[in-house]
Amino acid sequence: MLRTRVDQHFARALAQSPDEMQCREGFDRCCHVRLSVFSLEAERIAAALAHLSSTDPELRAAVRRQADDPAATDRCAMLVRGRCAIYDERPLICRSHGVPVRVEAPGEPPSQTCCPLNFTQVDPPASSVLRLEALNQPLVVMARMYDAAAPRVELAALARASDR
Repeated sequence: MLRTRVDQHFARALAQSPDEMQCREGFDRCCHVRLSVFSLEAERIAAALAHLSSTDPELRAAVRRQADDPAATDRCAMLVRGRCAIYDERPLICRSHGVPVRVEAPGEPPSQTCCPLNFTQVDPPASSVLRLEALNQPLVVMARMYDAAAPRVELAALARASDR
C-alpha cells in the first residue's frame, strides 16, 4: 500500500538522520495550510471522523467548529490544539511532510525542498529524499480507478460534514 511505503520512507529518513529531523508532536508548522484530497482519501478521512464521533465526541466537535472558524483559516481543519485529530488516517501529502522532497515540474529544473526545521546543519542523504512524482503518479492512478472524475475534496468540507 502506498501509505505504508511513504510511512516506511519517513521512518528510514528519521532513523538515518535523527538529529536533523525535528518532526514530533507540537511541531505543526506544516499543518498551517488548507488542503484538499482525492475522494479516495476523503472516504477514509470521513470514516475516521465518524469513528471520532463515537470515541471522542468533544474532539470531533472541535474539528467541526474549526472548519468554519475565521481565526483558523490558516491551518488544516484537522489540526486541533496542535495535534492532528485523524493522525492515523492523515492524507499522503501529510505523511510526506518533514522528509526532503524532490519536485520535478515539466519545463523546470528539479528542485528540492524540506521543512525549514529539518536538515539545517547538513544536506539530507539522497536516500531520504522523496520524489514527489513517485508519490503523486500512483495516487492519481488509484484516485481515477476509485472515481474516474478524481474530484478533490476540501478537508474543511469533510470536517464540517455530518458523520455517517
